[in-house]
Amino acid sequence: MREFFINKNDAAQRCDKFLEKLGVPRALIYKAIRRKDIKINSARAEAARILEEGDIVRVYLPDDCFAEKGFTKAKRAIEIIYEDENIAVINKPCGVPCQSGGVKKNETLVDMFKTYLLNQGVYSPENEQSFSPALCNRLDVNTSGLVIGAKNAAALRAMNSYIRARRVRKFYICQTEGAPSKDFDTVEGYIEKDAFRNKSAVVKDGGKYTKTSYRVLSRGAVSVLEVELHTGRSHQIRALCSYLGCPIVGDTKYGAKSGGGQALTAYKIIFDFEDTGILANLSHREVHL
Repeated sequence: MREFFINKNDAAQRCDKFLEKLGVPRALIYKAIRRKDIKINSARAEAARILEEGDIVRVYLPDDCFAEKGFTKAKRAIEIIYEDENIAVINKPCGVPCQSGGVKKNETLVDMFKTYLLNQGVYSPENEQSFSPALCNRLDVNTSGLVIGAKNAAALRAMNSYIRARRVRKFYICQTEGAPSKDFDTVEGYIEKDAFRNKSAVVKDGGKYTKTSYRVLSRGAVSVLEVELHTGRSHQIRALCSYLGCPIVGDTKYGAKSGGGQALTAYKIIFDFEDTGILANLSHREVHL
């Protein structure tokens, strides 16, 4: 039997989600709930029960049902562009994955973020049960720029809510081979991803809805575009530039003539909301490189 005292970072989530974060397989969670092997404050647990700070959860399962704690400490430092007690905005270098994609080959940005907070005395894995610092948005491994990190569960929930409501505006700068025919435009359409090739394409229908705005800052053999994402689809900007006949410099997967690293950077975030709670410091704030 294991006993968990629900702290601030564990609260405000469903009981089954809490147990999943402890590493307990989903099927085993529901089986244990049916068999009354999970108790909350000595009463039978329900999967959908929202945990409150101060609750005591007792789980009558073997120790090997739980995941081991800890993470891989990163050696590489991160560059913090903005920081308060709840949120950090990080400048992700090109070539660094945001998180592990299965087999881990390189240090990830999330491990770099955790290591930074550990060194600052803000995060201690031993004192946490279901929460660890997390990224609120992600970039492709070869895209550099701004990524939002949450230091606690409440900040993560609040930021993700604003992102879903499209109140966090994300702007990119890219260099392209040639330029679109229009100086500025908002393009709506659909993108379909080939998971096997890890490549997306703009299609007439059948894919996922996308919306992207751009303006041409300079024209030439190599042009410079500012792009704003209104949706967040995989490879959205790369696929759109290819579709418009001006692939991103260095992006040979999407039609660039030469490689050498894709010239795409997430350079600005506008927090387009008025918050009176945990994200009050970010209300209508602009963060940029």
